[in-house]
Amino acid sequence: MKFRPVQIFGFIMSFVYVIFGLLIMFTSLFEQLIEEDQYRKIFGGILAAYGLVRILFFLRKLLQKS
Repeated sequence: MKFRPVQIFGFIMSFVYVIFGLLIMFTSLFEQLIEEDQYRKIFGGILAAYGLVRILFFLRKLLQKS
């Protein structure tokens, strides 16, 4: 199976979304930008969930082509 560079980039970015979401949730990475701890956790959770959804869509498309 042959992948286009755009598909590979999208798959890598999905993991980047998850990693950044977890970093925002569990560290003080964007503490100056988002001062409220609760809002930072909500934003990080949404970002991580978006990355997981993108990974699932990619895997579903991959399994359908096989």
